[in-house]
Amino acid sequence: MDLYKLKNSFYAMRLVSLLILISFLLEFQYSRANEPYDNDLNGKNLICLSKSDSIDDYGIKFFSNKRVVLYSLDKFIYELFQYKRSYKTDKRNIKIYKGNEIDFLINRRSLRFGNKKCKITKQDPIFILKNRIQSLKKFKTKNNLL
Repeated sequence: MDLYKLKNSFYAMRLVSLLILISFLLEFQYSRANEPYDNDLNGKNLICLSKSDSIDDYGIKFFSNKRVVLYSLDKFIYELFQYKRSYKTDKRNIKIYKGNEIDFLINRRSLRFGNKKCKITKQDPIFILKNRIQSLKKFKTKNNLL
């Protein structure tokens, strides 16, 4: 009879330890899924301009499902490039990913994007960058730089 009780208590302890392990793994998985500062920026737009001709200007448009489109303006050839990426946010930064690697960081407080200062805009960034091309061309034509 003692052997029977010992055997049942052994199985009960294994069952309890297994349940504790499962609950720990589920809690760990859910805690990683809901990062506290991971905000949805859907519908927000940023424009990042630089005075230097050698530094590209950027327009950033945030979409649902943590998707983002970056528009880059090459000021030498007046060409716009489009890059589709994903993003995550934390308390300090907006992290823009290319696959699983971080491609760009934007500081949330100062809106610094590399060596550019960004501004929040209600306009579509691609239209701002197209207007920027026209104003750069006019400026360079006026000063005989083009």
